[in-house]
Amino acid sequence: MLKEIIFGIAFVFFVGCESVKSAIVPQKFEEAYIQATRKTELIVDDRVQVVLIVTHLNAFDKEKYPENANEVFFLDVYQSFQHGIENPKKFFENGFHLTLSNGETPIKITEIKKEDLQGLMQSNATRWGEYYIVEFLPQDKRTQNSLQLFLRHKDFGENFLNFGFKPLDKEDLKDRR
Repeated sequence: MLKEIIFGIAFVFFVGCESVKSAIVPQKFEEAYIQATRKTELIVDDRVQVVLIVTHLNAFDKEKYPENANEVFFLDVYQSFQHGIENPKKFFENGFHLTLSNGETPIKITEIKKEDLQGLMQSNATRWGEYYIVEFLPQDKRTQNSLQLFLRHKDFGENFLNFGFKPLDKEDLKDRR
C-alpha cells in the first residue's frame, strides 16, 4: 500500500513537472519557428508606419520547403492609417517593395486570409495584420548564408531583415570551451 502511494505521488510529480516544462520551454518545432522569424519596422515622424514580421519557411520547415527549392517567406504585415496610405490592407499596392540583398524581386506573392492560416502561423499571426507567402528563385549556398530581405518605400525609407548565417559545424566549435 505504501509503495502504491509513493509511486502515485512520484507519478503525479513527474507528470506535473513535464506539463510545466512544456508550457515554459518551446517544443522543437516552436523553437524552429522562432529562430526562422525576424521583425522590422519603418518609422516616420516618431510613428510606426509598418511592422513586418517574416518567417523564412525554408529554415522553419526543411521538409516542406527544402534548401534547394525557392526561398519562401511568410509575411505578417501591419500598416498604419497615417501618411496617406490609401488602403492599409493592400501592402504591395501601397508602394512597398521587397527584394533580396542581391536585388532579386519575388517571383510569386500570394495573399492569405487569416482563416486559411494553419499551425504556428495561425496562432502567432497578429489580429490586425495581412498575410502573404512570398517566393524568390532558389539562391546559391553563399547567398543563403548571407540572406537578407529588404523592405523599401519611397516615403518611409528602408529596412532589412537578416536571415543569413553560416552554420557552425563541430570543427568550428571544438576550440570554443
